[in-house]
Amino acid sequence: MTQENRLKEIRRLLLEKRELKTREIANYFGISFDTARRDVLRLTETGQALRIHGGLMAIDDNSVPSFLTRQHILSPVKRDLAEVASQFVHAGQCDFIGPSTTLNLLCQRLGGQDLTVVTNSIDNVLALLPLRQPAVKLLGGDVDKANRFTHSPQALDALRQFHFNTAFIGAARVDADGSYLIDASDADVIQLATSKAQRVVLVTEKHKFVSKVTAPFQSAPLDRIDVVITDAPLDDATKKLFSPKTRLIHL
Repeated sequence: MTQENRLKEIRRLLLEKRELKTREIANYFGISFDTARRDVLRLTETGQALRIHGGLMAIDDNSVPSFLTRQHILSPVKRDLAEVASQFVHAGQCDFIGPSTTLNLLCQRLGGQDLTVVTNSIDNVLALLPLRQPAVKLLGGDVDKANRFTHSPQALDALRQFHFNTAFIGAARVDADGSYLIDASDADVIQLATSKAQRVVLVTEKHKFVSKVTAPFQSAPLDRIDVVITDAPLDDATKKLFSPKTRLIHL
């Protein structure tokens, strides 16, 4: 059995039991403890489960953990995704970078680059604040304290004045018709930002393409996305959902 198929089965088992020990996983699949441990790390590092002593614990399959919870998941996968995304940032650009733990890691890689970053993410601003460059513009308005982004009608008015070289966005879930977020206000900002961008880069883990979390608000239709950066190859059926011109990049 491939790791991908084991991970699907482990997620199913977690829905039933809520917690699994690494040894249980090894015994269930008849694999070595080290192989089971790698499966546990894969699930926890991509935010699909929480690491506990000796194993892992389920994350509610119908909701998305808050930004602060996700921020404390130490994920080499997210760091690698951010590194790939950074290759699409160039001097002289004006880019939008949305709220996302992975995109926050992207911001941490931009020190010294002469460009302008527009964002509604408080944590993106904090990552860029100590740096002389790039220039930063934070959209104003009300603050979502749990997910640490700003939103308001005035922020949408301000966005309409911009033209972005690139809009970097994340997703809570990706369906056959677009990327989705859990919050309507967040989705409104991202949807407008992508409409004002010459290029849209979606940075998200592969499991978001099969996620069942409650994320009802579309932030971008798939035909608006120019580049997809994921942690693993997409299957053929998923690839066909995108335009032939969309670049699909995986780690």
